[in-house]
Amino acid sequence: MKAVTFGECLFRLVTHQGERLSQADELNFYLGGTELNIAANLSSLGVPATWVSSVCDGATGDMIRGRIQQLNVDFSQVDTIKGGRPGWYLMETGNSPRPDKVFNRSASSLADKKDFSYDWNKILTGASLFHTSGVTAGLSTELTAEVKKAMMTAREMKIPVSYDFNYRKNIWSIEEFVKRQKDLLPLIDILFCADSDINLFFGKRSDEADYSSVFTSTSLKTLVLTRRSNDESEYGIDVVSNNKSWSSRRHKVNSIDRIGVGDSMAAGFIKSYLSGNPESDHADWAALAGVLKYGIKGDMALLKSSEMEALLTGGTRGIDR
Repeated sequence: MKAVTFGECLFRLVTHQGERLSQADELNFYLGGTELNIAANLSSLGVPATWVSSVCDGATGDMIRGRIQQLNVDFSQVDTIKGGRPGWYLMETGNSPRPDKVFNRSASSLADKKDFSYDWNKILTGASLFHTSGVTAGLSTELTAEVKKAMMTAREMKIPVSYDFNYRKNIWSIEEFVKRQKDLLPLIDILFCADSDINLFFGKRSDEADYSSVFTSTSLKTLVLTRRSNDESEYGIDVVSNNKSWSSRRHKVNSIDRIGVGDSMAAGFIKSYLSGNPESDHADWAALAGVLKYGIKGDMALLKSSEMEALLTGGTRGIDR
């Protein structure tokens, strides 16, 4: 089995827990980006992963490639843009009810690219799943077209396509977002989405039990729905197909760093899905991978299958001696 992901990488510069940006004398630095996070998380879980992207040249590009190599992610399909720049943003950590706040979300080498030479037939040969997201499709009209091209190739090769809406108000307007996503929906098999996405795209309330109209009006085979309590103290996942649904246990959240929770969750689901586990297991794998990320700093959870399996079968949550 092998997963292929397509998207940019980003640098996150973030204040220490509970510190405002105006108070900061130093910032923590993390490499991330949703599709890179998922590729790294999958690799850590034992699923070979290829990340497709473009990075800048020079010392910054060398540093990015070096870190990706350490993550054991295949980056043979990553090209270099001369004079490019990395994506980056500043983040002020929140403490409920004050939210985390993002500043200066900048473009990147991939976002600036206008012409693409990715050979998707070659890239996707041997792949068991292709994953990308609304972040990538939203960076430019050219990238929306390239995402669609990759999805169409995957569909022709009978490779499942998974996708996360991942709306970012700093990238595009809600009107443009909906317009472009609806054009991609017919090519998606597995859709990761939050409660707000369900209402926005399908006119469904998050607490509705009947999602049959979603499946009859699209080519979707699976919905993976994130369930958070209003105060974000509980976290779980519902997995819904045309005629069945499965719910994970609702986990108590101990939040240290919420960035990358959705990416870890998606990796947990994909790991279970590609491993051929019973459908009833996918929600539990996804939920546990997501809630564990809340307690891990950085953009990537880098969980191991052995620790996931131990916790899923009732292993210790105290001190593992």
